Amino acid sequence: MSVRNEKVKKASLFKYLNPKNLKGEIKGYGYTFTPGDFLKYIVLVYGGIVAFSYLFKLKIPYIIFIAAAVTLLLPDIFLNQFRNMYEEKRFEDITAYMEQLLYSFKRRAKILSALQDTLTLFYDEHSKSQGGLYEAIQKAIDHIQTSETEGNIYEEAFSYIEKEYGCKRLYKIHDFLIRVEAAGGECSNAVEILLDDRKLWMDRVYTLQKDKANVKVKITIGIALSFLICAMGIYMLPPDFHVINNPLSQGITTLVIITNVLIWYASQKKLSGSLLVSGNETPFKEIQKRYEYVMHVDLKQKRKKALITAAAFSPLILLAYWKVNITSAAFMAVFCWLIASQPKRHYKTSLKIITKEVEKAFPEWLMSLALQLQTDNVHVSISKTIGTAQEVLQEELQKLLDGIEQRPNSLQPYTNFFRKIQLPDITSAMKMLYSMAEFGAADVEKQIGALVQRNTVLMDKAERIRQEDSLSGISFLILLPMLTGVIKLIVDLGLVVMSILSTINTI
Repeated sequence: MSVRNEKVKKASLFKYLNPKNLKGEIKGYGYTFTPGDFLKYIVLVYGGIVAFSYLFKLKIPYIIFIAAAVTLLLPDIFLNQFRNMYEEKRFEDITAYMEQLLYSFKRRAKILSALQDTLTLFYDEHSKSQGGLYEAIQKAIDHIQTSETEGNIYEEAFSYIEKEYGCKRLYKIHDFLIRVEAAGGECSNAVEILLDDRKLWMDRVYTLQKDKANVKVKITIGIALSFLICAMGIYMLPPDFHVINNPLSQGITTLVIITNVLIWYASQKKLSGSLLVSGNETPFKEIQKRYEYVMHVDLKQKRKKALITAAAFSPLILLAYWKVNITSAAFMAVFCWLIASQPKRHYKTSLKIITKEVEKAFPEWLMSLALQLQTDNVHVSISKTIGTAQEVLQEELQKLLDGIEQRPNSLQPYTNFFRKIQLPDITSAMKMLYSMAEFGAADVEKQIGALVQRNTVLMDKAERIRQEDSLSGISFLILLPMLTGVIKLIVDLGLVVMSILSTINTI
């Protein structure tokens, strides 16, 4: 590591130990704190350290070590409280903005008037300076009224809001408003679709927040039980064994306390973050090879080559049995089986991953398609939404479009969409699209409504998959504190055994 990188790392580690930096960061989140508030927080934390040190009968050097470790984390833990409040406020603001903007636009399909109506929602008469979303909306309005740009004036105006509050749903709403502003037409049904999507999104985010809170409680309980195990080991052991004052026991106790603090800190950081981001999005580059394997590789040919390779190694099984022993022959047999089954195992793993990514990406594209269908037919809508679809869908969407152009009256292009994955929900949605393309001119609103209803189910499923992904990496932290407590207990028992053996040897 270079000296420059070390300096950057140290700067980031010790940055908030400076009260000015901490105060500036909190001010950036729109909050203030007094030195008295921080002092109370420090007294509470260090009082807890003293209490735990007394409980675990730690000596001064170990107490100092714990205090030093906690001191490094203390400012960021304090800051994280304001960071969470800031993210909650951003989420509440942007959802309120979306709702008001859509209702205003539904009443009068003009972006400028919708923004002006929405601006009043965020005016705070008790605040000397209007910041945050109010300022961003005001900049957007000013840009529309005064700019003489040659580009798309509405895209540039919305960029002021998207810069600070950007998320997929906001981009989708803005793109829709720009399209309607340019093309005109009836937009009430599409606005209702977006409003329903916003409501469901809010419900899912609040559910996720409850799930995160439950995980935090479980981790805290696990840490408390870990400390209880440590205390039991300390107070149940007779003083004659001299375990408590043993440097190894003191060191392990110190390590357990610091580890549990780090576990709690890591869980708080992991479970915090922006509420506007819908979840873990896997870059297509990370799954591209698996996608190619599932969609384009000839599995039969791969398995044939693997079987030939395994067969070439199979005589070694008999050789190992004859020259070495049966165990070596068994290992060689397992090795041959692994070679022979590798293509199928790799395909199953890749198929599972790609299926999951398609399940997450498809509802978003279907939502965009439903909005586009308000003004265009199925063929044109698919064509216009390919570019904004996630990469994992784009190849199959292009094949779908090409198939429709070659056989416009055939169902096959629709049923061939991700045929290798065979998801019933996607197949059902594709058949609905075919029905709309073939017979839907007379009853298009009803069919779009059915499509949106189907997509609502898919979207909810996809979002819940994302939520599970966001919590999947944190589950092990619930059990980790118990492990630290058990390790401490094992070490103390080991010291007891050593003390007993030492006493026996001296007799």
